[in-house]
Amino acid sequence: MKRKTIHLVVACTLVLGSMACEINDPTTQVQYFPLIFTDFNAAQPLQVSSPGTEVFKDQATWDAFWLQHAPLAGPAPVLDFSENILIAVFWGAQGTGCFNFVDAILNVRTRVDGLNTLPVVEVAVLALPDLGNCATPVNPFQVVTVETTIAVVDFVGEVPN
Repeated sequence: MKRKTIHLVVACTLVLGSMACEINDPTTQVQYFPLIFTDFNAAQPLQVSSPGTEVFKDQATWDAFWLQHAPLAGPAPVLDFSENILIAVFWGAQGTGCFNFVDAILNVRTRVDGLNTLPVVEVAVLALPDLGNCATPVNPFQVVTVETTIAVVDFVGEVPN
């Protein structure tokens, strides 16, 4: 009887010990690495009346979007997409306010879920800030540049939809 108890204790220790190792293993925990992002002020002529998010990874896609949402502003601003991508958050038609271009992206960071998974670029969005009490129709948005990545972009927080 004593021998079975020892085997059971050893088996439990091995199982629980390996589970504890997985829990404490830093490669299985979510890790975050901040990315530098900069407002892309050249996007200010955009008039996007529907809420949503966009990621632009090439000039052709950006040109087509620009043509649809800023047709009177001339050609789309050129960006070197081999170095940067554009990440955009649009709140759509919001009635009236004083400005369209807002500051609501809290941070952009790479999220790594484990050693063998692809990273995700996470964009944390705050609630739409006060647009002021001007009587101008507004379609608030923010467009930022981030270093080029092939990673999937995930919007979190107060994401308009």
